[in-house]
Amino acid sequence: MARWAPQETDTMAAIAAEVIAQVGTNRTVVGVDGQDGTDLERVAAGLVAGFEQHGVSAMAAAAPSGDVDVLRADLVTPFRTTGAGAGVLVVHGHGTLAPGARGLWRWSLWVEQETGRLERRADVKIAASAVLDVTDPDHPRREWNDAC
Repeated sequence: MARWAPQETDTMAAIAAEVIAQVGTNRTVVGVDGQDGTDLERVAAGLVAGFEQHGVSAMAAAAPSGDVDVLRADLVTPFRTTGAGAGVLVVHGHGTLAPGARGLWRWSLWVEQETGRLERRADVKIAASAVLDVTDPDHPRREWNDAC
């Protein structure tokens, strides 16, 4: 029996709604990191589309490096200081949820897939606002990794 799974657009719109409800959209910067082999650019683009479904202006940017000073100077500060009002910047790249960089994001997403899940980094997953499983990229699933 086939299992129903939400489409990528539905999942990403739901995650965008979660971000909107939790931290708002006033020059909000979201960090997206994940396991090696995950398509972070696709996830970031999907999240941007999710924000746009809610009428929120959003754009994605690839992290130039995992260095916190470079991320702050090249992406975060210009985005927060050159605009006013609603807007979301989705920064994607491996290392964006490293301990030094975590404080740059108002909300963050860890992306993983079934392959290599045993090697996943629990410290990063705990630090992320949410976890997304992209084992089936057309039907990504929001994971609930709480301790309840």
